[in-house]
Amino acid sequence: MNQLALSIAGLRLLVESDDPFPPTFVGEKLKPFVVADNASAEPHIRIRWRDADPRHLTLGPELFVPGSVWRMHAPADGSNGCVGVISYSDDGRLSEHAAVVEVDPAWSEIALTEKSRPAPWSSLLALGAGELIVRTRIILENGLVFHSSAIDDNGRGILMVGHAGAGKSTQASIWATQPGAIALSDDRVGVRLDGSQAVAYGTPWGGTAGIARNHSVPLHAILVLEQAPENALAPLAPADAAPLLLARCFLPYWSGRMIGDAMDIMIKLLSAVPIYQFRCVPDESVIPVVRSVL
Repeated sequence: MNQLALSIAGLRLLVESDDPFPPTFVGEKLKPFVVADNASAEPHIRIRWRDADPRHLTLGPELFVPGSVWRMHAPADGSNGCVGVISYSDDGRLSEHAAVVEVDPAWSEIALTEKSRPAPWSSLLALGAGELIVRTRIILENGLVFHSSAIDDNGRGILMVGHAGAGKSTQASIWATQPGAIALSDDRVGVRLDGSQAVAYGTPWGGTAGIARNHSVPLHAILVLEQAPENALAPLAPADAAPLLLARCFLPYWSGRMIGDAMDIMIKLLSAVPIYQFRCVPDESVIPVVRSVL
């Protein structure tokens, strides 16, 4: 049995295969998240990888179609769990280029089927398949994945959420130049609650700035970004912040049970971390404004 261990957002993933992994299986995005396998630690997620044409698999009815990259199906045999199909070239439909993710209800035992190809091919575990797995399983570990950037400012974590074009990548790049500051990610950030403390994690799925570090930091503030001609930082009440944050995290809309779990986590997060509306300009003048509330 061939094995590959990963650590993403505090989750341990163990990928197993009967055959050797292709040389380019991991890809550049995942390399920083490969870790030494700790045989004594039970993984949160065990993935059985199969190098095969996914078109031989039978799908059940569609449960959720979010866009042009992936779709969620019920298992063809009517069992619990679900089946995700990720295909960047075929609108999320089952094709020879797709990756198929078959999961149990706990998202802990997963079969990943895709057909390897010559380099520069790498597994979709480094793209949509891995993201779908992590952002769903993290909910069962008291966490959420946000459409956001994140900064470790000398041990103080800042989560910056926003819609496309709000300035997440720009702000991450500005902060990355500051002494003692580390940019975790500019597009996808995991946040997990450990008691009353929230911790932010970088993930492999960076944005336009390509920032994706395997790094974590206690979270001290959440900023809802909006571009503006001058900087203005104002506290948000939890009731006002909740819809803004929910619109910027990734929720499992095909599962009512897991949506309920995600809502509970959001309520805890709103109590654990101060949240601000940040109307900001794209330059270093943002630094002292944000630090004033850390």
